[in-house]
Amino acid sequence: MLIMAVAALSSFGKSYELSKEGNEIHINGTSNLHNWNMIVVESSCEAEFDTEGLLLKSINKVNFSCKPTDIRSNSNLMDRKTYDALRSNRFPAIKFSLSSGADIKSAGRNFRGTMIGDLVVAGVTKTVEIPFTGTVNDDDTIRVEGSVELKMSDFNISPPTALLGTLKTGDLIAVSFSLKLLSKS
Repeated sequence: MLIMAVAALSSFGKSYELSKEGNEIHINGTSNLHNWNMIVVESSCEAEFDTEGLLLKSINKVNFSCKPTDIRSNSNLMDRKTYDALRSNRFPAIKFSLSSGADIKSAGRNFRGTMIGDLVVAGVTKTVEIPFTGTVNDDDTIRVEGSVELKMSDFNISPPTALLGTLKTGDLIAVSFSLKLLSKS
């Protein structure tokens, strides 16, 4: 009876949070002069997963957020243009929340799927689909990786320009991530 109770408890939702180390979020785009890259230097994420041993059964909750001012490049001018375009003074957070259960395919400790959720950028909310892959690790951490392409104009963001308009960024960006989530228990 005790073994059955422990097995049942291990399959209920377990809370996870973003590790302080081992995470990468890149934002890549183009301009008429060169490709560009920015990174998110600080973010937070809380999630709830149903696992059975090393098998991921479902994702019940994902809440991610970062400040627009935590997106950085190697150029102060580019950073300022980005913060202006994201209207960071009026909208101090970029957020993603899972809105429906994720479609998951698990094979042993590895999994893949698609999350559908609401992404809020510059005060505009859009439903997005984010494909991902991941691994449940022996140390009770979960690694999730993926990427999604977004159009700035879908969030009413005018692609930034510089040098009196001679430098123009493209509308399409690619956001890629590799996140390490730690069990809260």
